[in-house]
Amino acid sequence: MQRFYFDVYNADGPERDAEGQLFETPDQARAEAVRILHDIAHDEMPDVDLVKITVKIRTDGDQQIFEASLTLTSDWSG
Repeated sequence: MQRFYFDVYNADGPERDAEGQLFETPDQARAEAVRILHDIAHDEMPDVDLVKITVKIRTDGDQQIFEASLTLTSDWSG
């Protein structure tokens, strides 16, 4: 098992993961990063018209190995 750290960047600023999570493969960590994006967007979207979120995955050696970003916009027509 490897420990992966998920740093989140959004309107609240950067939040560095100090604990990390254990996964058997980097692909499992990637799936977790995408889930994190979904959950944050779900929480933030009802209150604002623009949401920008990035999740970066680091290893124990503090090396970034993955990045996923999501931008959601909403606006009334007319």
